[in-house]
Amino acid sequence: MQDFSKQAVKVFKALADPTRYRIIKLLVERGEMGCVDFDKAFSYSKSAMSHHYRILENANLINARKEGQHVQFSINRETLDRFLPGFAAAHVIPGTNGEEEE
Repeated sequence: MQDFSKQAVKVFKALADPTRYRIIKLLVERGEMGCVDFDKAFSYSKSAMSHHYRILENANLINARKEGQHVQFSINRETLDRFLPGFAAAHVIPGTNGEEEE
């Protein structure tokens, strides 16, 4: 149970940041995205985005795979479903492209 609790804390800390929460929402909605896609969705520097990717990877919420010089990111469904079952249904509104509702 100790490992579960430690992992749960990592997951929830990672999602406590609005940018990382939005990254997860976008990935749930779109399936897979590359750095170029995220550059269009966020106005942060590459190093700032890299910081967010690293935290999400360390929490095991996203998977990264190299495709030539580019990196493609996807959701780690096992982790998301283990710690946040029903996340997509509760947090992602179809057709909003990850944009926040006002």
